[in-house]
Amino acid sequence: MTILYATAYPNELTKGVRNDYYLLPKVRGTLYTLDIIRRLESKQIATNNVNGEAFVLLFFEECLLAVKEGYSVVTPLFRMYAGIHGTVTAEELGHNIPRDKAEVRINFRASNEARDVMDDVHVHAAEQPAATGPVIQAICNPLKKEPDTLNRGSMVLISGLRLAVRGELTDDLGVFFTQNDGETEVRIPANQMSPNSPSKLQFVLPAGVTAGEWRVSVATQGTSTASYSTKQVRRYEYQYIVTVI
Repeated sequence: MTILYATAYPNELTKGVRNDYYLLPKVRGTLYTLDIIRRLESKQIATNNVNGEAFVLLFFEECLLAVKEGYSVVTPLFRMYAGIHGTVTAEELGHNIPRDKAEVRINFRASNEARDVMDDVHVHAAEQPAATGPVIQAICNPLKKEPDTLNRGSMVLISGLRLAVRGELTDDLGVFFTQNDGETEVRIPANQMSPNSPSKLQFVLPAGVTAGEWRVSVATQGTSTASYSTKQVRRYEYQYIVTVI
């Protein structure tokens, strides 16, 4: 087990608590690229006539180990250093702090060189905006996994992006099966789906979806952020015909 030593500072932000502190790690020093290489050399790991990829992986692994020991690592591309999240009480000072009270994380910042390399980059946006609503990527019976083929009364799995069916306009939301001739439409509401997530929708195919060819669409007010919904319903139709047998 590696011990990362820290300094406690009074926490002035919490109200009604007098003896809590926030922690900052004690930085033992700053290591640069050659310092990391010297650490590898001290472990008798050759730095020439070796596989390039293997050496790079060893280099970054050594960076992580150095940060774990309390060093700040600076390279031409980034700076890495430890950070501590959490507060402790006065009684806990002078002891090893449990991880649920003081979680240690790695902080990573791009170097000036890494930021400057983007200065001459210009952005060109395509004339066609990217899709922001739901996108169906695949439909199948999860037990048979035959793409675009379903069995009457069987389980259906829809995979894609931003699929979660949620919103206030409940009658307009759900998965819709529309017969290829356009005469019959069957809706599966959100309360019949499990999971109902951004990447997966799963449900039992209703009896109204009979044998034949169907078009499938998803309508939702959901977004990629669970706490936000769109004002209007966004509907996406799967590009392939689904066959029910």
